[in-house]
Amino acid sequence: MMDYSRSGNMSDMERGEGIQVVKLGEREGAARYELDEGALRRVLLREDVRGLPVVVVSVAGAYRGGKSFILDFFLRYLNAPRESQVNGDWMGSEDEPLRGFHWRGGDDRDTTGINLWSKPFISTLPTGERVAVLLMDTQGTFDSETTIGQNSTIFALSTLISSVQIYNLSGNIKEDDLQHLQLFTEYGRLACDTDSKAFQTLLFLVRDWPNAFEHSYGFQGGSTLLNKRLQTTPKQKPELREVREHIRSCFDKMLCCLMPHPGLTVNNQFFAGCVRELTPDFRKTLLELVPSLFETTRLVPKMVTGQRIQCQDLFDYFQKYLNIFNSDDLPEAVTILKATADACLLAATREARELYSQLMAARVRDNFSVSNATLTAWHEEARDKALKRFTEKKKLAAQADVDAHLEALKMELDACQAQHNRDNEFKVQDTMSLAKIAYEAAVSRVSAEHARLCLHPRDLDELHADALRQALEIFSASRDVSQDEEDIKKTDLLNTLEQLHENLSVISNRNNLSAVWEARDTYVRRMRMDMDQTGVSSERLIAQHEDAVQLAKTAFYNMRSRPTQHANDAFMDRLLQEITTCFADMEKSNNYSNMVAMQAAEHAYNNYITRAWGPQTCCFHPRALEDLHNKAVTEVTSEILAKRPERDTTEFKAALNEIFTKRYNELKNVNVYNNEQAVVYALLVYESKRKYVRTESQSIFGLITTSIDRWMTKHEDAKRAAITEFKTRRRGADYDPDQFYDDLLKKIERAK
Repeated sequence: MMDYSRSGNMSDMERGEGIQVVKLGEREGAARYELDEGALRRVLLREDVRGLPVVVVSVAGAYRGGKSFILDFFLRYLNAPRESQVNGDWMGSEDEPLRGFHWRGGDDRDTTGINLWSKPFISTLPTGERVAVLLMDTQGTFDSETTIGQNSTIFALSTLISSVQIYNLSGNIKEDDLQHLQLFTEYGRLACDTDSKAFQTLLFLVRDWPNAFEHSYGFQGGSTLLNKRLQTTPKQKPELREVREHIRSCFDKMLCCLMPHPGLTVNNQFFAGCVRELTPDFRKTLLELVPSLFETTRLVPKMVTGQRIQCQDLFDYFQKYLNIFNSDDLPEAVTILKATADACLLAATREARELYSQLMAARVRDNFSVSNATLTAWHEEARDKALKRFTEKKKLAAQADVDAHLEALKMELDACQAQHNRDNEFKVQDTMSLAKIAYEAAVSRVSAEHARLCLHPRDLDELHADALRQALEIFSASRDVSQDEEDIKKTDLLNTLEQLHENLSVISNRNNLSAVWEARDTYVRRMRMDMDQTGVSSERLIAQHEDAVQLAKTAFYNMRSRPTQHANDAFMDRLLQEITTCFADMEKSNNYSNMVAMQAAEHAYNNYITRAWGPQTCCFHPRALEDLHNKAVTEVTSEILAKRPERDTTEFKAALNEIFTKRYNELKNVNVYNNEQAVVYALLVYESKRKYVRTESQSIFGLITTSIDRWMTKHEDAKRAAITEFKTRRRGADYDPDQFYDDLLKKIERAK
């Protein structure tokens, strides 16, 4: 991985680097512990942070335990934008190497003394107060180059300085871990010289936790485990109870988080810390752990005697504590052990351990997983041989010590079994993941987006069978289980893939229904292209329907991932049913539109006739009425047909002619009546004029003699008035013969 402090890249240096502020005194005559005040001043006395309250998160524990590795994930969170911190995207790109504090794989220690990240992170508490966040990396304990006193001092100093001390453990919280913690914290309490709780928050971070079935990963399972480990009972041996009571008395708050193994790739010398190489469980637990420490509501400022201290104050505390640890006031943290006896026991233990490792390595293959029963049988055989080797080895120690080491060896080998089980589980899970990927790849070749998968149920079953075959080939290639042995993992894989099949079936059914609705909409759009409010003929409507049905069926098959056609297709039947319903509604709508169009035509015809007719008492010569009718039919028909989407005139014109003919017959009857009434009114005018003539004659009868010539003149005037009245009521052209006009003349002649 990239180390900013060793890269020489200026842009990296500006982002921050891990710098050593406390180191072990190695020169002759030098102090036991040396403080690099210049480096510490560059971190704590910067103008932008020196007056801010400080939060110090430290990681301590055994060497090669992955402390720097976990700190770099802290850096990734703190460097991420606030939005990414909130929504959980702070881990960044899947292929981005881990950068920050220097770390590497292998057996040799990497961090020495105490390192601080050179760039404090400024965060704002919910109260609005700004604080500086510091990260501290410490030298691993119990390596081959430092004494118990040096280990105790480094651990104690980092715990005194920090507001959150992370105790990095491997596999479990073991009794010796608690005893070491007691030693280190007691040494720290001596340095700070207080009767109250000397330290703030302690987080037990258990790495590579093997028993998630018993205590789940994260803080919930960790809390249960921690309470179990720190529980005291009256029957407990005094020294064990004393350890637990001491630890509880030292810290204001204690937490525990159980971390899974990050994955087999971490054992590769080229592992760069990329997120994609980490197991899903490890990533998930990181997403729980890191925000719990650095979310603004979770930050723990450093307190001394109940008061928050600032960065510039922390500089003074570093100096104070280093002076105390360098003085002769503290006792040397070391116990005189029975070296010879322990050496014999350690040699016997190491030989037994190596035998166990050789036997297991001969059977466990890197790229193959086995059943749990097979792995357990291998372990028990190797363990029995290793324990036999230990008991047969000559030892100088007392029997009580031998028994204690034997029990410890048994526990260690059982822990090895747990590790083998985890590794085997990782391999089988990886194989199952590859098999699942192969299954999904087979599906993707049919539908790149599984959410868009749309198949006939028979095609989906065939796809599932082919994908299942490919997945099982991948699984079997990396699985070593005899045929007569039940393979639970294979059964689990089959259940998983069957569940995938069921999920795909649900998706396909949903998409088939969506295809039905979209194809139905295609049918509707096609039908509406040639339809409007004026309607179309029944023959044209049926032709459009047949064309739209074919278009909808084609659209439906095109929306399927495989456009195969089967005789029995419930979704196609559903589509045709929907189309039938739509056609029935459109047929009703078209009939209504045609009816409205015919009513409009009749209304236009009536308007045309009315404009030409005038008052209701008017009339026409029968031939003139026929002319008017023909003109009205021609103009109205042309106007109505021009508004229809296509010229399917035969059926529609026939219906219109039927309406116009019926109306024309009604008009002819009215016209006959009005012509007859015109004759009656004309005769009344004639009679009125003639009576007027007689009255005038009678009024002068006695005075002058009226001649017959004058009488005839008045008859002609009355006749002309009657004819004028008749023609006033007439509309349109005159034609001969005219039966109504002739009838008027005859009646006038009879009446003179």
